[in-house]
Amino acid sequence: MKLVCAWCLKEMGTVEGSCRPDSEFSHGICRSCRNNIEFQEGVSIQRYIDSFAIPIMVVDDNVVVKAVNKRACEMLSKEPGEIVQHLGGDVFECEYARHPGGCGKTVHCSGCTIRKVVTKTFTTGEPQFKIPATITPFDPDRIPVTALVVSAVKCENMVMLRLERRG
Repeated sequence: MKLVCAWCLKEMGTVEGSCRPDSEFSHGICRSCRNNIEFQEGVSIQRYIDSFAIPIMVVDDNVVVKAVNKRACEMLSKEPGEIVQHLGGDVFECEYARHPGGCGKTVHCSGCTIRKVVTKTFTTGEPQFKIPATITPFDPDRIPVTALVVSAVKCENMVMLRLERRG
């Protein structure tokens, strides 16, 4: 099966163990992307994530957005001020974020894919790639981003989330 970088989509060779090696993919992170993530000292996080041509959010362990790049703002049709310092459920306009307690505090939040990806990445330190996530919007008349694929990489005390629309 083909090995592809989940961040830049560069092909990185093949992995044995598939009965359909030309049609299946496994995801990892290439040396260049890993080095960029691990060794960006002296560059502001905003400048760094804006250098990616893919939607990126940086969140803390409570899924509070600490930084967002221009591509993510475009994808969500929001300005940075509507995203940064807000909980993920509020940013994605999750139906359950409007319940008593808000994002992260309802019975439904334990099943939130984005919350689980962030928590697992923080806990294990291991990156996660191409995890499908569905968000139930609180405004059914708005056309929200409801189907995503998320990837996560831990960077010190934050997690970088790559966002993609699921087709």
